[in-house]
Amino acid sequence: MYKKETLKNGLTVLKVPIPSAQSVLVDIFVKVGSRSEDKRVNGISHFLEHLFFKGSRAYPTAQKLSHALDAIGAEYNANTGKEHTQYYIKAAKKHQKFIFEVLSDMLKNPIFAAEEIEREKGVIIEEINMYEDTPMRHVEDVLEEVMWPRHPLGRNIAGTRDVIRKISRQDILDYVGTYYKPKNLIIAVTGAYDEKLLDKMVREYWDALPDGNFPAWERAKYRQTQTAVKVEPKKTEQYHLALGFRSYDHNDPRDIPQMILATILGGGMSSRLFTEIRERQGWAYYVRATPGSYQDTGNFVIQAGVRVDKLEDVVKTLTRELRKIKNEPIPPRELNKAKEYLKGTLTLSLEAHEAKLGWYLEQVAFRKEILEPQILMKRIDAVSAASVRKVAQDVFQNKKMNLSVIGPKFPEAKLLKLLLM
Repeated sequence: MYKKETLKNGLTVLKVPIPSAQSVLVDIFVKVGSRSEDKRVNGISHFLEHLFFKGSRAYPTAQKLSHALDAIGAEYNANTGKEHTQYYIKAAKKHQKFIFEVLSDMLKNPIFAAEEIEREKGVIIEEINMYEDTPMRHVEDVLEEVMWPRHPLGRNIAGTRDVIRKISRQDILDYVGTYYKPKNLIIAVTGAYDEKLLDKMVREYWDALPDGNFPAWERAKYRQTQTAVKVEPKKTEQYHLALGFRSYDHNDPRDIPQMILATILGGGMSSRLFTEIRERQGWAYYVRATPGSYQDTGNFVIQAGVRVDKLEDVVKTLTRELRKIKNEPIPPRELNKAKEYLKGTLTLSLEAHEAKLGWYLEQVAFRKEILEPQILMKRIDAVSAASVRKVAQDVFQNKKMNLSVIGPKFPEAKLLKLLLM
């Protein structure tokens, strides 16, 4: 079970107790990510992910902060997405008070020293270089550019080199002042925490934070009318491809049938695409299908890394399998297997404290209804083969289709002809 409460200033507190744990994890989740950024400061949300660890009032340098946390064997990190930025510290349960104080001081009293900002620009630019040198990952960025042209969702979370170099300390202060407001924050705690101590510390550190509004993000208004393809030439030993379709937002009831659809196509080593492309043909090492959701839209993405001489065969196979699942009934045995796979992987993932907290955080932040895992499993069981097929027919359309490819130069027009269903 979880507990959720809201302070008078709008800040949300989420508690996910795990009494058998030996540790406590404190997380501050900010409901702002790269889709809220102006193009001029694209990447600033991710930049802040780095900068909040570079010094605060109690720990004025990155070294003092890291030494204090390393001295208790803590784990600490942050991550950024299109719609969130997240900071956490995890340590033995006896350190609950200490890590709550450290994380609160980091977020409330950052120094943002000018020299640290300039130094960290170099680190982030190297991170961008690393991602671009990793085609298996970078192909997703290319796909998003194709799927969401001229929209913040299509921009890279890390930003671009030129933009990062130009971001100023004032830009950072302005952005934090605009978006890091109580109504946009969730303080989440999981593990074997002391609830009375937690409540006392929340009041002490966060009750007095002044309320305030913040700008809304730009809705995804773009309406695609035809298939789009982009090939990014690069000298590689494989083609890495991502085939993406526009789909459903966080609160769309078709989200659960879509999960089952993704499982049937590319959710495990016995899935259709894995069996056909890797096991039978040996054309790829990895192939997978993954649904994703935002607050107002979503995507269904198939990814693979394939032999350079088999790109056309793989694209033909993908379109053939998508036509098949649209036009032919799903056998009961395959449907049941997909349901059990989903429920089993969910059960295993929720054994990890971070994953369990993440489960509730996403729902508290973005969904109208908070589902306990057992309720989701019942809804998975209730999904019919017909509803899964209906989602396939709705999602897998030419006007919703986008393909990105990284590898040796290949004619985009030729790929476009192979894709049309």
